[in-house]
Amino acid sequence: MKGAPVSEIFDDIYFSAEDGVAETNHVFLKGNHLPENWRGGDNFLIAETGFGTGLNFLCTWKLFEETAKPHQHLDFISIEKYPLHPDYIRQVLAPWKDYFGSRLERLCENYPICVPGFHRIQITPQITLTLIFDDIHDALPEMEAQIDCWFLDGFTPAKNPDMWNENLYTQMARLSHDQTTYATFTAAGDVRRGLAKAGFSVEKRDGFGRKRDMIAGTYQQGRPKVEKPKQKKIAIIGAGLAGTSCAYVLNSYGYDVTIYEASDHVGAGASGNSTGFYNPRFTAQRDEVSNFFAPAYAQIIRLAKQAGEDIDYNPCGALHLINAPEKEKRFHNLIQNWGWDDAHAQILDVDQASDIAGIALDHGALYLPDSGSVTPKKLCEYYARGIDVRLNTPIDDLEALDADAIILCNAHAVQKFEPLKWLELETVRGQVSVLQETELSKNLKCNIHYGGYLSPSLDGVHMVGATFQKWLDHTDIIQEDHQHNIENLKAALPVLEREDFDVISGWAGLRTATKDRFPVIGPVPEQDNICVSTAFGSHGIVGSLAGAHYIADLIRNGPLSLPASTRKALNPNRFIDRAKKKGIDLLKTSK
Repeated sequence: MKGAPVSEIFDDIYFSAEDGVAETNHVFLKGNHLPENWRGGDNFLIAETGFGTGLNFLCTWKLFEETAKPHQHLDFISIEKYPLHPDYIRQVLAPWKDYFGSRLERLCENYPICVPGFHRIQITPQITLTLIFDDIHDALPEMEAQIDCWFLDGFTPAKNPDMWNENLYTQMARLSHDQTTYATFTAAGDVRRGLAKAGFSVEKRDGFGRKRDMIAGTYQQGRPKVEKPKQKKIAIIGAGLAGTSCAYVLNSYGYDVTIYEASDHVGAGASGNSTGFYNPRFTAQRDEVSNFFAPAYAQIIRLAKQAGEDIDYNPCGALHLINAPEKEKRFHNLIQNWGWDDAHAQILDVDQASDIAGIALDHGALYLPDSGSVTPKKLCEYYARGIDVRLNTPIDDLEALDADAIILCNAHAVQKFEPLKWLELETVRGQVSVLQETELSKNLKCNIHYGGYLSPSLDGVHMVGATFQKWLDHTDIIQEDHQHNIENLKAALPVLEREDFDVISGWAGLRTATKDRFPVIGPVPEQDNICVSTAFGSHGIVGSLAGAHYIADLIRNGPLSLPASTRKALNPNRFIDRAKKKGIDLLKTSK
């Protein structure tokens, strides 16, 4: 390849102009004694500073598939502050398209939309990629993993001094064990001294191409690598979105999964709606909530594209109307603080929003072009393909289950089990209305959210909802609620005020939520082999899959796919900690 792609931000090349693949093989693969170092073990974890074009990952992927045994698994974590567009990656790596085979296209197809956060991508059953779009000094303290080798591949220290500093080396030491290796293209004195101070050996080796030297070494002060016995048989309680997504992810890792469902079908309860919308939960600041929901949103988009017609994937986009002062403030702060690319979120004025909508609006809006809808019940069925699902099988005694690990995913009913009787949950009844389209409403082109929601016409009908009733605990259809939904719709969209909507049908479900409006995902306190995933509220489509990957990480002892602050906010222990501050021991009072 003549020349090499150059970063405009750092005025530096992404890889060698002589031969990028040869450079990767020399510096990072041979520099870390690969494939020798991953032979003999079940799991191997690489961490990289700077994903760039993905060249190092593609070379590693190819080598692993060529040398690893079927039972081995590779995790690859890479941190990238300025992610590239997959079209650009295709372009600059085109000279090696034949060398990588289908891998280059598969990487580009699975590349996340450019929003900050931890993006978990299962590339193949043997290879998992975690792309972290963030500043490296913000990302590393949030990571929890046992790194087997490091690819130190940020831009040259002279042009990217913010990366190459003591914080990097300290975090490397925290995440390394006594067999961890590293390699890097640079032999700069500050880098050598920083690594040595943090406890790494430093060995000069022949560099690649025009670079005379590179360095490599091992961590000499680390703890032994912890190998966790594999839990083979997994029992999941509940076949809604939370349970089936856990089964889907664990099955992809090769676990023997059984789902126990009390009803007679998959996708019962709140997961049974005919239309479900996928959006992140909005916060003014980038915080532990947005750091969960933003990458989760990107993740469900990738899966929905893959599933396509099987789940009624409809990527029509969504307009979230700015129809209240608090939304004006929240949405503008969101745009300023979340760091999203304009291609994925932007504020539109009234005229721009109306043009997108296809009908006249009275408010500007936050526009998410990647948003859309799926059928939740079909999504559950998609997740559950190939899984042993035992319907009409209520579980009352967890100890009677033949399983190495148990995951409780049965919404508010997790409280019926002794280990979670203390958990504080609430249910919210939501009724949706299926309305016949009118001559005007059929022009709608995207989802409209206004406190309620209106979907574009599909097969002549709209989905409109939903009520929010904490005081009701049944799912019977209430005719007055249909009228309530229609009135809210017309108040939010005055252009439809004179339209005569006929109610075709309705559906009601009980969503499970917490008082802090954040899901409950993680290990159950004082239990060695029980996890929980529940309380997603109205964000079950988006949150359940991300929660499933996190729980799978806990079971397989892999790198954790969520940042530490988010894991803490999701953990069921948060309720115990809050109660302790009030002098209450929830675990004792529940017995």
